[in-house]
Amino acid sequence: MKRFRMTCLWSMLTAALLALAPVCHAENPYLVTDRSVDLTGTGEITIQRPEVTGGEDEALLKQINDRILEDTGMREYLARGTELMSGGSLRIRWKGGILGDVFSCAVFASGAVVDTGNTYIWTSSNVDLTDGHEITLAELFTDEEAGRERLETYLAEAVEPELSAHLEAGELLPLPEKFWLESTGLSLLYPVGRLSTLSGRAGEIRIGWHVLRDELNLGEGSVARRIGVPEMITLSETGREKLFAMAAEGSMTDIPAKIGDSMQELTDRYRMLTDPDGFEGGRLFSLEAASFRGVYLMTDDLSRDWEKSVVQGIRMDQGCLWGLCIGETLREDWIAVLGEPDGTAEIDEEKADANRLEAGNCDYYRCGGYQLQLYSDGDGTLISIILTQ
Repeated sequence: MKRFRMTCLWSMLTAALLALAPVCHAENPYLVTDRSVDLTGTGEITIQRPEVTGGEDEALLKQINDRILEDTGMREYLARGTELMSGGSLRIRWKGGILGDVFSCAVFASGAVVDTGNTYIWTSSNVDLTDGHEITLAELFTDEEAGRERLETYLAEAVEPELSAHLEAGELLPLPEKFWLESTGLSLLYPVGRLSTLSGRAGEIRIGWHVLRDELNLGEGSVARRIGVPEMITLSETGREKLFAMAAEGSMTDIPAKIGDSMQELTDRYRMLTDPDGFEGGRLFSLEAASFRGVYLMTDDLSRDWEKSVVQGIRMDQGCLWGLCIGETLREDWIAVLGEPDGTAEIDEEKADANRLEAGNCDYYRCGGYQLQLYSDGDGTLISIILTQ
């Protein structure tokens, strides 16, 4: 009976094609399909899973998808879903996609994953699409020991001081086993007993690629090069085009929010890290997900609630974006590549304090219907990137 139910489940998943994720490079023959099913029709048991499609080598394609299923524990989640159909809650979500010829994703499980109690579990999968092998952390660095040491130092010196004293768990070291790759950085995925959010979910930490610059293997054919890391941490003409195209869409790479999005929907999904902070003419929202580490969403301050508020701006105080690296890139360097700004304003101490910034300068670049603002401190170093209407 159980085998029959599992067969039916797989059939339902196969039939539930929802969306296609775009491929990063035109020469790549692969796509990612999101296969999702609500087993109860009520949303109590929702299982989403990625599947790679395309290519001409059927054996390799099967190897890739088998690897994804194994790495993410998806077979076990599917079996658990059938057990809970008579009563129980289980939600499986994934995020990720194809970068160059690498597939990477993170899977978040919540609900009665193991027993009747509610819990949260991260799993992930990083697969080389050229041969189907699992990509390890060691492959990202020229020297694994040096790479791990750099990660550990950064976690201890830059991340640990940021953690709230109210967390139930805040153990960043040793490094967790699970991770996934994005265009802008590496995200470490923790067991809920090691690192939790204020809302009690399993924690994750994103680290921008520029932080790991000196330890990364950026040689020809390396994983980091194939997923586009050099382009993300080095100013270039190609990066300039992508930066302005991104801004013209009202978004920032790898940040799951766009200008015009509902603030209520975003806070419902990602939960607030802290209470909103005020700035001149609005409020700054900080959310829990790793995608929003060092990122603030800007909106109005018309009422205490934000049911009808929308994102009016996105502010990035950490990370890297098409060669713009917070805390590193110099104003003279971005002007040399991006061109002369459409406008420049001096930010004095009073203006800076009102906007939770440092005194310095702001360069404005018009991108379609949006404005990209690059803030530099008194030494001319990039301290914040803001996108507004």
